[in-house]
Order: sequence, then structure tokens, then C-alpha cells
Amino acid sequence: MRESAEHADGAIVIVLASEEAASTLTDKPIWILGAGWSNDSPALENRDWARSFYAEESARMAYRQAGISNPLEAIDIAEIDDTYAYKEIQALEALGFCRKGEAGLLTMEGFTSPDSGLPVNVSGGSLGMGNLLEANGLARAYELVLQLRGDAGTHQVDGVNVGLAQSWRGVPSNSGAVLILAS
Repeated sequence: MRESAEHADGAIVIVLASEEAASTLTDKPIWILGAGWSNDSPALENRDWARSFYAEESARMAYRQAGISNPLEAIDIAEIDDTYAYKEIQALEALGFCRKGEAGLLTMEGFTSPDSGLPVNVSGGSLGMGNLLEANGLARAYELVLQLRGDAGTHQVDGVNVGLAQSWRGVPSNSGAVLILAS
């Protein structure tokens, strides 16, 4: 099993528009409910590598903007960073979908499968699609747009209205972002 995503080429463009303009551009607009960004210590030796501080802080900011107090109840689908296999597990805990130390076992039990209460990375994530480097976050957001519009094809998850995209820039940076989108 592959533990790190292979590099891939790709380009993604997301068009941001006012509500008025969006209604003239598409009959399926997707709304940004919240966004957050955070950066951990720039010094590698000062980081807690077992914790995803940037994900915790950026999620707090996005949840506050979106009015979310319980992410597991509010979020229908998530696309989160899995550039390295352990990052998905780490992010599940940092984003508040489970308690510290529970994500690995919950994932093995099917907690993140497409037909679960919290489908995670149904796109295949970076491990399945490839590492788009600086565009990884946009790839996570793009998958949510497809899901929320009902346009995800064979990997469409039914009944999703609110999604979370989480991205990590990667070493040596320790910055990341969270975006909450809704249909």
C-alpha cells in the first residue's frame, strides 16, 4: 500500500462571485459558509508532529464563520489532506470528527466509507488522484463542488448539502486551510 501520494500535474480554477453574479452564471451555485487558515511553527524542531495544530486552528475559524458547533452533525462529506496516509487520520481528529486517538480504529471500522455518516475522500484523495502540490486544496474543494451539485458521477454520495475541504501545504511549511461549502 502506498503511504505517500505521487506527484501529478493538474490545474483547477474556482470562480468566486457575488450572489447576484452567481445566479447568472449557474443554476447550481455553491456557497462558502466559512473559511480558515493557520500556520504552525516555522521551525521543524519546535513542532508537535503528532498533532495538526494548523488544521485545528483553521477549522475553529471556519466553524465559527459557518456557525458550526458540532462538525460531525453539520458536515455531510469531507475531502481532507492525505498527501501522506497518516495525515488523513491526524486531520479527522484535528477537525473534531472524533477524539484524539480514535481516528485510526474508526476508519478501519468504516467510519469514513462512502456509505457512512461521514464519507471522507470519496474522490480518492491525493493518494488516489496524485499530489497536485499547491493545487491540492483546490482539488479537495473541487470534489466538494461536484458532490454538492450532484455531478460527481460514479462516486456521487447521495444527500450531501454541506462539505468540508481541508488542505495542508506540506513540509517544510506547516500551514493549512479549511473551507466549508454548501449547496
